[in-house]
Amino acid sequence: MKQLLLLVVTAVTCLALFHLYLQPEFPYTHDGENHLARFANYKIALREGQFPPRFAPNLMNHYGYPVFNFNYPLANILSLPFSILGVSYETTFKLLVVASVLFGALGVWQLTKSFKASRVTRWLSVIFWLLQPFLVSTIYFRGNIGEVMAVSLLPWLIWSSFSLAPSRWLFRVIILTAFLLSHNISAVIGSGIYLALSLVCHYPSKQKLLTAVTTFVWAVALSLWFWLPAVLESSSVVVSATSLVENFSQHFVSLSQLLWSPLRFGFSYPGGVDSLSFALGLPAVLLVLVSPPLLFTSQRKTTIFPVLLLLVFAWLSILGQLSFSQPLWDAVPALRLLQFPWRLNLFTTALLLPSLVYILQRSQLITRLVLILLVMQVVVVARLSPADYFHKSNVDYDVFSQSTSTQNENRTKEFTYDQIADWQPTPTLFDPAAGTVTVRSWNGSARQYELVLRNQTTVLEPTMNFPGWETKIVQNGITRKATYVQSSEIAGRLAYVLSPGEYQVTSRFTQKTPSRLLGNTISLLAFGWLIFSAARKRYG
Repeated sequence: MKQLLLLVVTAVTCLALFHLYLQPEFPYTHDGENHLARFANYKIALREGQFPPRFAPNLMNHYGYPVFNFNYPLANILSLPFSILGVSYETTFKLLVVASVLFGALGVWQLTKSFKASRVTRWLSVIFWLLQPFLVSTIYFRGNIGEVMAVSLLPWLIWSSFSLAPSRWLFRVIILTAFLLSHNISAVIGSGIYLALSLVCHYPSKQKLLTAVTTFVWAVALSLWFWLPAVLESSSVVVSATSLVENFSQHFVSLSQLLWSPLRFGFSYPGGVDSLSFALGLPAVLLVLVSPPLLFTSQRKTTIFPVLLLLVFAWLSILGQLSFSQPLWDAVPALRLLQFPWRLNLFTTALLLPSLVYILQRSQLITRLVLILLVMQVVVVARLSPADYFHKSNVDYDVFSQSTSTQNENRTKEFTYDQIADWQPTPTLFDPAAGTVTVRSWNGSARQYELVLRNQTTVLEPTMNFPGWETKIVQNGITRKATYVQSSEIAGRLAYVLSPGEYQVTSRFTQKTPSRLLGNTISLLAFGWLIFSAARKRYG
């Protein structure tokens, strides 16, 4: 009877969490529309010959934008089958969010099962995880699908640290690889959690520890096609100099905001006045308070040590959102890429799951109290609604003219051109009287045209100059590469100088940078070896 009741509560929870997607329109959120435009551009880039896509060809009003080179690709990759089949981007987004969260709930079930939790405890853990305010707020108000996927993969990441069964090695590699591609900064922090937890769980057994580390190395190798360029080419863009990174300290939250702030649409403003909720949720607050004394006084120190470690990490994820933790942020500059310290809430609930299992299995009083608080949360979530709804066609997203980034942080440092509304699919000559241009073909990733020049001039293509662009010039049967030039007037666009003559020109975005070639090669070799290893294990 208890299990049936909890199954009903879980179903109601899912309905409350996803009822905003039952409308034919798309909910208005902070980032949702931007992700839809990325889905569109990922498909377009692939269709234009980019593999893997790195340069969004139609963003910035067709000047292009290297958002895929630096931002988590998992959601874009998973959107491709739907995009190719012509499913609307809005429907695709909804399907991916629902599937991700349900997969995350299954991960919670598996994780708690590995702790030998009863079915009642497992159902309560799933409901506890589904109702975490960070996830609810991200779905209803923020719309960041990368964070949704990272949250959903975290229970599986923790499970992977504990479960090292040889039969599941391929699944573990897939989970870790997906997590590394789900959300950049979450992947960095989550990797540290995985390695630390693996060390604590398996340090007496060198074989098990080696298995855990090998799984991680596989995942890194498979994701290096993204991570190596994202890190090594970040100096070419302005991301580290944007105000959200530099002014992260203005977005610390107060203790009262963590303990209680109503779920609603809003924003994180500099200073202490925010309209967005950063609450942990009352069940999590209860767990954070009662877990330390019960766990630290346990007589089973050895067996619960991993649970204690995750509880410590959960406390760090909470305390790291408060202003007194700023020295830590100053000591680890990479943390600033979170932009908002409250994003650490992404980890808190998953890290508390083992503690939840331990407490619920030992205290009927706390179990009843948690259940009451969860029912209250279900009621709150069921009454939520997004700020608004809207609808656009796939074509609207295909020609989305903005950058999809809050502060255009993936803009190259040289690209200062602000007259992007003047875009036309043709190169221009700085001296219009210097000759003529005949365009043979043009898209955001490649173009061909002919030039007949009477005077020396600068040829300018209306495209952001980002590493990987290559222009080949043919004159009298001889092919050479153009040398790009820059000036305040060029303002970061593709430009080169030619003398009088007749030319056939081809410009194309390529993978030809050292970090991309190396990353692509390592990932391709790792993928090939993974397939070979899987086949060998299965067929002998």
